[in-house]
Amino acid sequence: MNRFKRITVIIITALIALAMFSSAAFIAAESDHDCTGEDCAVCCAISACVNAFKTLTAAFTAMSAGVCAFFVIRAALKICGDVYSPATPVSLKTKLLN
Repeated sequence: MNRFKRITVIIITALIALAMFSSAAFIAAESDHDCTGEDCAVCCAISACVNAFKTLTAAFTAMSAGVCAFFVIRAALKICGDVYSPATPVSLKTKLLN
């Protein structure tokens, strides 16, 4: 199962990178086209690529912030757990014999 998840993550990451690269390449290639006016199909496609690029960038930023917050909270809980953990017989490895 772990290998399947790893392969899935690699494939999704590659597809997102391909979408971002192809959007940027299309914008660069068609940036100086001969515009036909207000209903230009190329301008509409460029606008769609810009919107896709902005959406993917925002999603990547939000994901990165979430991952960073997760690791910061995890480290803080580990530190606080070591300092403020109550002493129990199990943690003290004491036998309770009656």
